Amino acid sequence: MVDRKALGDGKGDQNETRFIFKGVDSIHESVDAMEYAKSLAKASGAIVAVSGAVDIVTDGRQVVGARNGVAMMQRITATGCSVTALIAAFVAVDPLHALEATVLALSVFGVAGEMGMEMAKGPASLRMHLIDSLYGLDQAAVLSRINITSLS
Repeated sequence: MVDRKALGDGKGDQNETRFIFKGVDSIHESVDAMEYAKSLAKASGAIVAVSGAVDIVTDGRQVVGARNGVAMMQRITATGCSVTALIAAFVAVDPLHALEATVLALSVFGVAGEMGMEMAKGPASLRMHLIDSLYGLDQAAVLSRINITSLS
């Protein structure tokens, strides 16, 4: 059994979370990603988030999907690090609700990506507009765009 305090909460793409849990084989099906994430969360006691077309967040029991963002965000270096920092900030504010904080952070980052893409012409301008959108986010923009669903 992995000590949650040693591991902490984690976020990765499908291949990263699979590597941590079992090996380096790719995950091609989101159902597989969901099952691996649930298994890792149960084994570790951590909240696990797997990024993809639908970001999967689980505590091993509940599974929630964050459906915000745009595909071009994958082409921007350091978006994974940025969203992980945002997750850490959200969880720090409400550590007793880490699952909800994690899915909200992913959704907020995705909303900023959607807003940035409306002005972008490619990955370089998306990076700039993503940062500007994060800076200018307000409650109304988030609430009108957020797309979170239960997957369990």
